[in-house]
Amino acid sequence: MPYELLKTKPEITLIPSQSIRHRCIMTTDHELDQAWQSVLEKAKSLTGFCHDDETVIQEAAEALLPHNQKIVAHFYDALFSNKDATEIFKHLNQDRAMRELILQRWLESLLQGNYDDQFWRWQWLVGLTHVQHHVEPVYVLSMFTQLQNNLAGIIFKIFDTDSSERLILAYSRIIGCLTALAVEGYHREFISAVATTGLEGAVLNRLVAIEVKNKIEAYRKLLPNHPTQTS
Repeated sequence: MPYELLKTKPEITLIPSQSIRHRCIMTTDHELDQAWQSVLEKAKSLTGFCHDDETVIQEAAEALLPHNQKIVAHFYDALFSNKDATEIFKHLNQDRAMRELILQRWLESLLQGNYDDQFWRWQWLVGLTHVQHHVEPVYVLSMFTQLQNNLAGIIFKIFDTDSSERLILAYSRIIGCLTALAVEGYHREFISAVATTGLEGAVLNRLVAIEVKNKIEAYRKLLPNHPTQTS
């Protein structure tokens, strides 16, 4: 997997050219915003997340905010029960209490439902910090599901069935957008990092396509008579 590259020390250090260094350093605010805006636009379209969802979430905020700490505690109970995940936190120099305070701030923002540009910039930044700390996508995506399930359980206890269904669907759609931002952040930053070595995106995509094609052929041999054989 690409993220494994961050964990190893290459024998040869590739030094970006001055022009590439300059381009990386001189990224404009507009370019930074374009990155997450283009992803968010697609995610909203595909998930169906809209202003009505924001309204539903905002109307439920007062009832859900008191459960913030409980949701966060459950989140970290699950995370710290995983040995591999625990190893990641050892390198952050932050104890669980500090991690919980950070997540409580994030969750409070999500529950309040005020999804302006600052909110979405923050979500993109959160994704990038996971890249920085070598947190593999499997943890990010799995824990989004964990969070969503915990939230749904509380919603069903507080609201009637119809209201619960509307609210859970609204959260499902926005969490779909958040996971899209997280995954795309990984993809784009690795592509960007590789570009600093001088390898062009088109060449990298071609190399990936060749490798993936080989993997597909290998897996198809393990799946005789499977529908993918005809694709």
